[in-house]
Amino acid sequence: MAETSLPCPGYLGGALARRWEELAPELVKMGTLDALNADLLAKFILAENEYLKISELVQSAINGGDGDEAGKWINAQAKLSGQILRLGAELGITPGARRALGLGRR
Repeated sequence: MAETSLPCPGYLGGALARRWEELAPELVKMGTLDALNADLLAKFILAENEYLKISELVQSAINGGDGDEAGKWINAQAKLSGQILRLGAELGITPGARRALGLGRR
C-alpha cells in the first residue's frame, strides 16, 4: 500500500503542524505531493498563517481609523494572497489547478 502522508517538517509546529496533517494526506492521495516537493506545502502553510495574522492587523487598523496603517497591511496581504494562490496551484489545491491536472472535483 502506498504511503498516504509525509512527515511534517520540524519547523512547522503547533497549529501549523496540524494544518500539515490536514492537507498532506489528501495531496499525497491526489499525487501532487511527494518528498521532492514537500517544502511547497510547508511554504503554503506558512504563507497562509501569515495571511491570517495580517488580516487581523488590517481589521485592527481599519477599526482604529488608521488608513495609512491599513494600506500597508493590505499591500502585504495582497502579496501573500498571490503567493498562496501560486503555491496552491502548484499543489493542486485550487479547483482550477485540479481541473488542469485532470483530477476533477474533490
